[in-house]
Amino acid sequence: MNRFLFSILLTMAIADAQSMRERIQPYLSRSLTAGNAFVVVSAASGTPSVAPDSLASLFGQSLAPRIESGSAPFPTSLGGVGVQIVDAAGKSVAVELLYASPEQINFVVPPGITPGTATINIVNGTGSVPSGTVQVEAVAPALLTANGNGSGVVAATAYATAIPTTMTFPVQVFQCGTAPGSCVSIPIDPGIDRPVTITLYATGLRGRSSDSSVTLTIGTMNVPIRSITHGDDSGPLAGIDQVTFGLPLNLRSLGEADIFLTVDGVDSNHGRINIQ
Repeated sequence: MNRFLFSILLTMAIADAQSMRERIQPYLSRSLTAGNAFVVVSAASGTPSVAPDSLASLFGQSLAPRIESGSAPFPTSLGGVGVQIVDAAGKSVAVELLYASPEQINFVVPPGITPGTATINIVNGTGSVPSGTVQVEAVAPALLTANGNGSGVVAATAYATAIPTTMTFPVQVFQCGTAPGSCVSIPIDPGIDRPVTITLYATGLRGRSSDSSVTLTIGTMNVPIRSITHGDDSGPLAGIDQVTFGLPLNLRSLGEADIFLTVDGVDSNHGRINIQ
């Protein structure tokens, strides 16, 4: 895993925070109108539903007094605040925090919470407890994207295998400039003598009914999935799901196309991938 991709997985939507804030603005406006102090969304897609053991973000104003990033195992207090979730069954759990700032907090939705409407409370030690609600679903599939804003080229790693040997070498899926939001796709060659294996990084898949309930679509084609795995919640990939597949030769010359997951009938956000 390259260093840039690792930073995306760790801090999620921070890479292009302004773009993500624009994406979630309609949800934030509706949430504030409903009396919430902030909006809660998937940290990968920016949509207002989350799942147990997935990555989520709070967006609002004056959420934390300072900016601070956590490291694994992630703490339950960061940037001068803690966050508690009270699920639909009334169970209260302190969440693990990845990042805190005045306008954004990223956290891991705890495993085992009951689906339904949950209340999120920010504990800041001042006696004021800003709160909001979020819909917790069994699954809330969301693809990570390289710009960290829920759209554009997917955050993925890939390698090619040289045939007839078993030697492998890395394949780039995207490249990034120095400015936020500058990541673009790189054409991937699905050569006959160098089959390509790709791993997508996602969140919100762990409550799936079965692996067979997950489908992957590139363009208009369903692509077989080889494996679905997930990171250790005590490690840096807490809340991250990994979907690995072989790139079919019959997608050659497709160009840049949509790619998305469907889990138990629920579609993820659409990313982009470029096939030469």
